[in-house]
Amino acid sequence: MNTSFALLARFESPIVELKHICDEFFGITPGTAEQQAKACDLPVPTFKLRESKRCPTMVMISDLADYIDSQYKQAREEWESVNV
Repeated sequence: MNTSFALLARFESPIVELKHICDEFFGITPGTAEQQAKACDLPVPTFKLRESKRCPTMVMISDLADYIDSQYKQAREEWESVNV
């Protein structure tokens, strides 16, 4: 199954609020995620739809899927180097 398609089905949108994915995918709290987003320290790009402090920080599902796939590929290569 395609990771991007699975995430699109789950979140029902091509973009998702950072606060909805930060714990599950990055293991950090929403507050920490916001701080890291402002410092460009997250492994995916983030953006706001408007220049407003109240506007939520967003992530493109395609970027999240690419990140997940790259992490899996790296882990798979490491696993294969040990187990094959």
